[in-house]
Amino acid sequence: MIRITYTEEQAALAERIRDDLVDTIEAPQPLLIVLVSAASNADPVVQAELAQALAAGERILPILTDGASPPPALGERPALDFSRGYSRERLLEQVARVKTKRAQLRRSNRRALLVIGLLAALMFGVAIVTMVSGIVAFPVAEYNEEATFQAQWIDGLIRETLEAVQPRSTEDALNFAATHEAAPTRLFYYIRETATALAAQQEG
Repeated sequence: MIRITYTEEQAALAERIRDDLVDTIEAPQPLLIVLVSAASNADPVVQAELAQALAAGERILPILTDGASPPPALGERPALDFSRGYSRERLLEQVARVKTKRAQLRRSNRRALLVIGLLAALMFGVAIVTMVSGIVAFPVAEYNEEATFQAQWIDGLIRETLEAVQPRSTEDALNFAATHEAAPTRLFYYIRETATALAAQQEG
């Protein structure tokens, strides 16, 4: 779909452009033709339509009609200069070029996505193969060292308190309930397990 935005003074030129583009250029993607002039640069309707097209990522073709520069929002987009005369051939050529450039950009983006996808799949496949073959393995030794460190750290935190309350005889084990109640809450589990182990050892 091709749209043209212009001021009232540019209506005749806009109609001529519209007639030359009818059934001549297929535009499956939206294309906005902006007739640029000093008047259109100050026209709020034209500028609002231009801003909407920019926000939507539409293709935009500026056409200069009186020598005025395109608004800064159009950036470096190539413009047709019809300030010295209209040319149907140049119009059709530029519209076709804009269309081709957009299609090339889409193809380039698709190729880039395909390459990235293939690289990701290749890396995943290599990782699986190396893990299955044993070339790459989980750092079991490091995991074991970490577990040992954590166990020693916990033991260091509670050993001093456990030494004072740990049952050391049958009588201590029989009176364990009182010992258990006197111990800090955070040590209940460790004391209970120690007493249970001591009782099981004595029964054996």
